[in-house]
Amino acid sequence: MLKTWLPALTGMCCLALGPGVMAIYGFFVQPLSQEFGVGAAVINAGPVALLLVPAFLGALIGKWADRLPVRNILLVGAGLGMAALLAIGYAPTLLWAALGFLGFSLGMALYGPVVVNGMLVKLYPGREARALALAAIGISVAAVILPPLVGGLMAHFNWRQVLQILAVGMLIALWIVILAGTPRGVVGTANTRDAPLAGAFYRTKAFWLIGLCMALGLNVMIVLSVAYPPFFIGRGFSVAEAGWFLSLGGLAGLVGKSCLAWWGDVVRHWAKWLVAGLLVMQIVGLGLLYTATDAWEVVVALALQGFANGAFIPMHPYLNSRYFDAGINSQVTGAQMPLFLPLGLTGAPLAGYVYDRTGSYDVVLLALAAALAVAALLVARLPAAQVPRLQ
Repeated sequence: MLKTWLPALTGMCCLALGPGVMAIYGFFVQPLSQEFGVGAAVINAGPVALLLVPAFLGALIGKWADRLPVRNILLVGAGLGMAALLAIGYAPTLLWAALGFLGFSLGMALYGPVVVNGMLVKLYPGREARALALAAIGISVAAVILPPLVGGLMAHFNWRQVLQILAVGMLIALWIVILAGTPRGVVGTANTRDAPLAGAFYRTKAFWLIGLCMALGLNVMIVLSVAYPPFFIGRGFSVAEAGWFLSLGGLAGLVGKSCLAWWGDVVRHWAKWLVAGLLVMQIVGLGLLYTATDAWEVVVALALQGFANGAFIPMHPYLNSRYFDAGINSQVTGAQMPLFLPLGLTGAPLAGYVYDRTGSYDVVLLALAAALAVAALLVARLPAAQVPRLQ
């Protein structure tokens, strides 16, 4: 049983120590602002690199993931990403730190969702939801563990030392699990027909609707990961309390992914309505958070939003698996990444600009709720779920 799901567990670790690291980005905003003498808007631009790299290289990385040994891609990506984080810890200037984060973004793209999820869709036909949810649980595990860990480390070390400790520890963990749990050679499917399928997905309505919906939903999560710590501190909570709030949201996300793993494959024919429901649940959570004043109200809001966020994260490859052949899932997902750019390039910097001008993220929460509403409308326009043979 364990051997059967070992690749999914490997994916869990890769996503925990890749996208999951964004759960602690907000803790470094203020130290870097003070160190380099810039505003939050500048530091908040860091996550833009997480979108620029996949946007420009996603299609190429997706093609590699469909044609080259996945284990090699993951090992190279982990090494590059952690080396870049280590370099940021020694950065003498903001430019050096920015280049380091760009290197981390490139490494994470190589051991992140495009490669991992493409591998899982191929390895677990008919069980995609369970495999993808298990892997995505890693992001929630990171959100539960990393914020309190980083909060504790920053109480005893400066931000540079904390980053160096994390980089070395994560590199060791990633290489061990990748070597132990990733199949050797090229991961393929019995029905892969790359030649006639490649490129045809651009002509389908589903490609654009799924890409735009996921671009809005996942970019909202990136902005929130940056905004949450200052938002809670601005509402009168301590840094330690902010860390525990984020940990609670991560725990709720873990529950959401677990529920998806349990019944996601059962509702595969209603996948688009599942996604729409999760987006509406996130909107309700943001509304409750906007009006929250006491800790218990924040807990309720984050429990609701965290659950929906957690179940939503695996939806990108899952929806693609319902509309496109598994043999090109990585290519389709990679080709959709440029659609993440408009909100990705403007979301976090604009949120930081609003914070610099107003001293709070209240207006940002309302704008993000509106973006989620648009995403729900887009996914509702998808045709009935099926896997067409594109010619």
